[in-house]
Amino acid sequence: MAKRSAYVLAIVIAIGSLAPTLAAAQGLQTGTLSGVVKDPDGLPLPGATVTVTSPGLQGERTAVTDAIGAYIIRGLPPGTYQVLFQFSGTQDVKQAIDVPLGGLAELDATLKLSGVTETVNVVADATPPQLATTQQSANYRSELISTLPIGRRPFEIAELAPGVTDNTPNVGQMAIGGAFAFDSIFLIDGVDTNDNLFGNSNNLFVEDAIEETQVLTSGISAEFGRFGGGVVNVITRSGGNQFHGGFRTNLSRPSWTDETPFEDARVPFVPRSSVLSKNYEGTVGGPIILNRLWFFNADRYQDAQTDNVFAEFSGPYTTGTKNKRVELKLTGSPIPNHTVSGSYLNSPTENTNLATINTTMSMTASTLVDRQTPNKLWVMSYNGVMSNKVFATFQWSKKDFGFRNAGGTSTAITDSPFITRGVLAGGSPVNRHFNAPYFDANDPEDRNNKQFAGSVSYFLTNRSAGRHDLKTGFEHFTSFRNGGNSQSATGYVFRTDYMVGADGKPIAGSDGEPIPIWGGNAAGTAGTRLENWIPTRGATLNIKTLSLYLQDRWQAGNRLTMDLGVRYEKVRTDATGDIVGADTNSVVPRLGASFDVEGNGRTIAQATYARYSGRFTERAFGRNTNVGTPSQVLLGYTGPNGQGMDFAPAFDLANYTVLSGSFPTANVFFDPNLTSPKTNEFTLALGRELKTGGYAKVIYTWRNTSDFIEDLRTDPTAAGKTTVIRDGRNFGTFDNIVWANTNDQTRTYQGLQFLSRVRFTQKLFVEGHWTLQIKNYGNFEGEAANQPGNGSIWFDYPEVFSSEARYYPSGPLDEFQRHKVRIWTSYNQSLGRFGSVDIAPIWRINSGLTYSLAATGVPPSAIQIAANPGYQSANTNTATLFFADRGSESFKGYGLLDMSFRYGVPIWKTVQPWIQTQIYNVLNNQKLIQWDTTVTRDLTGPVDAIGQPINYIKGPNFGKATASTNYPRWSSGENGGRTIRLAMGIRF
Repeated sequence: MAKRSAYVLAIVIAIGSLAPTLAAAQGLQTGTLSGVVKDPDGLPLPGATVTVTSPGLQGERTAVTDAIGAYIIRGLPPGTYQVLFQFSGTQDVKQAIDVPLGGLAELDATLKLSGVTETVNVVADATPPQLATTQQSANYRSELISTLPIGRRPFEIAELAPGVTDNTPNVGQMAIGGAFAFDSIFLIDGVDTNDNLFGNSNNLFVEDAIEETQVLTSGISAEFGRFGGGVVNVITRSGGNQFHGGFRTNLSRPSWTDETPFEDARVPFVPRSSVLSKNYEGTVGGPIILNRLWFFNADRYQDAQTDNVFAEFSGPYTTGTKNKRVELKLTGSPIPNHTVSGSYLNSPTENTNLATINTTMSMTASTLVDRQTPNKLWVMSYNGVMSNKVFATFQWSKKDFGFRNAGGTSTAITDSPFITRGVLAGGSPVNRHFNAPYFDANDPEDRNNKQFAGSVSYFLTNRSAGRHDLKTGFEHFTSFRNGGNSQSATGYVFRTDYMVGADGKPIAGSDGEPIPIWGGNAAGTAGTRLENWIPTRGATLNIKTLSLYLQDRWQAGNRLTMDLGVRYEKVRTDATGDIVGADTNSVVPRLGASFDVEGNGRTIAQATYARYSGRFTERAFGRNTNVGTPSQVLLGYTGPNGQGMDFAPAFDLANYTVLSGSFPTANVFFDPNLTSPKTNEFTLALGRELKTGGYAKVIYTWRNTSDFIEDLRTDPTAAGKTTVIRDGRNFGTFDNIVWANTNDQTRTYQGLQFLSRVRFTQKLFVEGHWTLQIKNYGNFEGEAANQPGNGSIWFDYPEVFSSEARYYPSGPLDEFQRHKVRIWTSYNQSLGRFGSVDIAPIWRINSGLTYSLAATGVPPSAIQIAANPGYQSANTNTATLFFADRGSESFKGYGLLDMSFRYGVPIWKTVQPWIQTQIYNVLNNQKLIQWDTTVTRDLTGPVDAIGQPINYIKGPNFGKATASTNYPRWSSGENGGRTIRLAMGIRF
């Protein structure tokens, strides 16, 4: 195997060295036009000239057909092109065709003899993009997105695609093909804009500037890497030879959304605010020098107010968000067929009254902060035609993103944040936050990246070997994380419950804060715990990935096309203290085949095999450093019992004993061969072009993930422990933690996608898809809210937590969703001189998600404690205990109808004012689709072989709504009843 990998790598490097210039960023920001020109007898016609023009292209591009009549034109900005075919002694032929972002448009032509000079305009008989390549993707242009009633941010656009779900642990993420939600890539103009931890996209875009979005879900080319799920590829506008632009105002008001039943039942009733939130967008672009230099500017200003309610106390508060974005872009062609562009985008955000963990946990104003997040992006790129067959690209980018004033500032231990532990006697749920902000404003954090990438393409053809579109390239990507991720300005986080009254509500002290209960066995509590966090402020972690790839699209004959690719990735992580977390490499193949069943391009059968190497995230590969992973000691309170903030013994560290700890640079180790998870994928597809110009396609996808990253606590001997002494203080002896890859865990996905687009008239079409998840099963989630790439109880004290059925059962994973259906259309009705109106409905159907019957924070039983062969912390470790298979229960599914009406009227040339009304959840579906699932152990019933109760007791709120998020979510990502959104503006 090693020899084979070395051989493949040598081929990639050798081909790369032939390039005249190693020059696109990861993936494609342009499209390709290719085809064959034939003479009047139907034979290949060498020497024909193919010329393309478009408003989005500086100048024109030409190619000359080779010995087998083939041509290729790369680097075309997506859009509609006029293609002119010319050869001496024949009629000129002109055809129009759409070139998709990151895709291939195939256009053949047959020229006829002519004695006079004339041009014949014909309708292009081109293969639909969905059938043209084995790479499964969906492309959405701005014209459609601006008409449909959906959100216009990249992750909202991506949710429209088949195979993508947004039922993820964190907002802005997406799950593709059963992969981890944090393990997909967002690209904007070829630049990785992912948050370094969570895998959602930073706000480095202006919605009105987005030209086209491509969502790649399977069979993905070797040009893309560093993901295990899929890719969202976004391109923005670039000016033109005419001045164009617009201004847009988006208006929203919380009171324009009907309250959910949960809000209606809240006592006291708190109506939604009538504060009007405004969001302004503006774009302008045009020529500085015709066909040589264009400019483009996009701006966005948001001043939004979000209504929230403090948990348990029900008092209202408002979170403010101010965001100003400015994008500047220059695009030039100093030499014909060579394009250079540079852009800068600044998108700082200011939040007021922001919950430091989340809004469902914050109980009092003391937990809120006024936070700033600087956010900038620089991009420089080049692409050029070196010859009729050679095309080269190069790109450099830099992204800066950070957090300022994101937590508390006081270092007094009494100003520490408090988090509840258990279910109180009054029935109040777990995980409430009070007394002080979480995190530490004295330890600012940065999550940046830098990228160099380039490629060279070569078009190789001959009569016997067919056509080869070869591409070799590289990417050097470095992500940077700075900061120790301090969890508290005081260094401490108390975890304890609070007093409640007869009504089950918390009792507040004179300071307005809940009155904490202190005790190791206080009635109604789970026992007081104290987290002592010991960060290294300002620590740094760099993850460097060097990728080389080779991709060949080989048209082996009239009916068979092969996509053959391989990608090599070399990764190394370096952190403060000369710590190396990973130093590894991988070779991942990407293979595909497409067969023209009938020989006329109408019916296409496809198959692919791909292997993807997942992201090397800072959280996973920083665990043996203090970068984002502060040292932690967990202590248990030994008494005396008491209550209140003025109870001095609770703040005396002498009344606490060490339960467990993690010191990343002391007792946390990495296996020397640690690597990211790998995903193997196999697809089969069959597509048919419809006579109306549409298509129908079915895709089967199988995926299996391996090389999971897991923590191991498996050595109970003295060799498996470390005594930690820091600055003369002996913190105690702790079990060693080893992070390594394992294949004992499972995640398997199987799905079917049914896609179709049918055009009934020139103005009316219907498009949609149905994603059917046959299987999305496993016994390892690997992520949770604010915890991307986390471990599990697997391999933690295996003698103690040995029961697979109770601690890590198999079943549907959290992101399992049996059915997802999206059907939409857009119809334009002309009103003559009074303008026109666009009517765009979308019907969304989501089947219910699943949940597990499981109790959290369960300590080991006496039988388990007796089985402890000598681990330091096994007896005090808690875990999630299952009472049935994973995902054994189901929430409810729902369907929503959203509508958009857009009216515009031209007043002078291209100047057109417009107004748009979007109505979400038109039928006001207020169905309860999720609910509280809290269960606890039945300590009075039978137990199993490890001494844990077999039966469970439902919590007091089980089956009830506990938040507005328990009701249907409409397509721009918010929950509520019928909602109205307004937008208005002008285009020119």
